[in-house]
Amino acid sequence: MKLKKILATLIAVLGLITVANVQSENVHAESINTLAQKYKYSGVTYLYKMLKLEGIKYNKFPGVEYENGKPEGIVVHETDDPGATAHDEAIYFNREWMNINAYVHAFVDSKQIIQMRSPDMGTWGAGPKANNRFIQIELCEENSRDAFAKSVNNDAIYIAKLLHRYDLKPDNACDDGEGTIWSHHAVSTYLGGTDHVDPDGYFAKWGYDMDQFYSLIEYYYNLQKKNEHTYTKDPNKTKEEVPAVQGAVTLGHDAYIYTEKGKKTKTLKEAGSPVVVMGYKTINKKKYYKIGKDQYVDASNIDATVRTVKNETYLHTRSGRVEKQNKVKEGSRVLTYGSKITIKGQKYYALNATQYILAKDIE
Repeated sequence: MKLKKILATLIAVLGLITVANVQSENVHAESINTLAQKYKYSGVTYLYKMLKLEGIKYNKFPGVEYENGKPEGIVVHETDDPGATAHDEAIYFNREWMNINAYVHAFVDSKQIIQMRSPDMGTWGAGPKANNRFIQIELCEENSRDAFAKSVNNDAIYIAKLLHRYDLKPDNACDDGEGTIWSHHAVSTYLGGTDHVDPDGYFAKWGYDMDQFYSLIEYYYNLQKKNEHTYTKDPNKTKEEVPAVQGAVTLGHDAYIYTEKGKKTKTLKEAGSPVVVMGYKTINKKKYYKIGKDQYVDASNIDATVRTVKNETYLHTRSGRVEKQNKVKEGSRVLTYGSKITIKGQKYYALNATQYILAKDIE
């Protein structure tokens, strides 16, 4: 009897330890999403524009016709290439896709999203059963928890935007092989034509899984949907406020919030912050985008201005550091946002949330 009691006690203790471990793993995974939502969206960089800035030939992938004329969903991949950034992967695939017979729509890391080609046509990312049905997005491997959270945040927001763009609703296909959000593993399991199991192993490294990632996608999808609904039901909308752009966009330049009467507030939204454009209004002969109730930003912080590079130059970081790998040739055209800003005594124009170009080198 005494032995039975001891065994029962041991079993109970082991059970508690198991439950505690499972709960700990769930909390850890959930906290990734909580952490991710604190970060800003990096916005999309288009491969052909990036390559033009770097003086590299763009080897356009021709695309695959979708089976039903448009994408049916999105396949989530991970690169299985530790240390390689989205930029590294984009350069490699642009150069080698004809030799390796592989291509995807975008690479995502903690700092940027590089869209390789328009998702209007398919790519070679998940085998013949999926290539003519789904958008393919590769998540790059990160080496810290914070960077991982930033990367999945970028990925989830980008995917949510694509779902809206193609009028698709989030539906997790990983458990039953039916839906709009697939892992490469799910494609292997339910469709075949490939044997990859990503991103499961990489996600597990961070105590994460596809269900958690799906929840993050769904969160941003619903957030974007809510904001769009608010716009369509806005009772204060006037003819003057029909938007030139509409929906979720990213600020290309730091932007102060103005009231509808043109009064500048103390609230500043930094470059890279996501906002939802509800309309536009001319205030004191200047165009502003409405992003909330009695909240407007200078349109130049969203609408890009095309400028020509008159002197060969380099891109700089927000702190003024030269990006030696990003040389811009004379005669190239760049898109700038907002007015000039001063960094360490020199004037710059913003190209995006993290890259700047010397004002003296462009027209």
